[in-house]
Amino acid sequence: MTLVDDRPGRRRPTSAPMRVVWAVVAFAGAGVLGLLLVLPRTRVLRPRRVLACDLCQRRHRRLLAAMVVLALLSVVGLGLRVSQKARALPACVAPISISEGRTIADPVMPARSSVRSRVRSLLTAPVSGLALGFAELKGRGLCSVGDPQITLAFIPAAKDLPGSMVGEVFLASPTPRVNPVRARLLAQHESRHVDQWAVFTLVGGIALLPVAYLVDDTLFPGSENHFEQAAGLDDGGYRPVPDPPVGPQRWAVGLWVGVLLLLARRRIRWAVRTAVRRRSTHSPGRCPVHTTGWT
Repeated sequence: MTLVDDRPGRRRPTSAPMRVVWAVVAFAGAGVLGLLLVLPRTRVLRPRRVLACDLCQRRHRRLLAAMVVLALLSVVGLGLRVSQKARALPACVAPISISEGRTIADPVMPARSSVRSRVRSLLTAPVSGLALGFAELKGRGLCSVGDPQITLAFIPAAKDLPGSMVGEVFLASPTPRVNPVRARLLAQHESRHVDQWAVFTLVGGIALLPVAYLVDDTLFPGSENHFEQAAGLDDGGYRPVPDPPVGPQRWAVGLWVGVLLLLARRRIRWAVRTAVRRRSTHSPGRCPVHTTGWT
């Protein structure tokens, strides 16, 4: 039976075609996690609860708006990546091209890529395209290096900052000099970061890896960062892990515990109230989770 609420301002149930549209938007914006949030049988905000709770309706609208924004960014990035892929990039020749941000080889067509390389290129295309768009505005040259290939984008404005891997694009400063052996090791390290981007983009969209990296880097900075360890500390030019390890930073633990408590405060309040009253209660126009009061 389809649930319909005719009261003014109430949200009607989504039709089957629109559910398909929202599923596509959710996957484009937030990967598999987006699907779990939107699909009726798995999403946290159940249809009946959304129709019955004013705050749930607002939260649901904000969630859908975020999905749309992320999906649009992904589409724009994909378009930029496809347009760049249509051009043959010169090969990066160390040390001159990598150290000075220019190329000295003629444009070459990339070698036939493996299935794994094609899959990760597809998964990272949206965020790679966004990085390329930034590089085209701020940078001064692109070239390709490594196998599977990654794209190097030289950003003069970032000369005082270390390079960063964004999808399949390495945003690098053109000032440091890198010899051919070091360049090959660095390419292997960054290629493993591309694998991380592909997996995390599939799981949670283009925003998941930056958030996960930020959390990990505040807890375990430098060579203790688990993403850098997985990519190879020596290849990336990192120092070995200290012995004994420093462990998680106390201030970061307090920060992220506080963030989790803030995000889960309503459910904690609901759990306490349910434990005290031995039953779930709710106010008119609100679900049990959004009902105020601890007792």
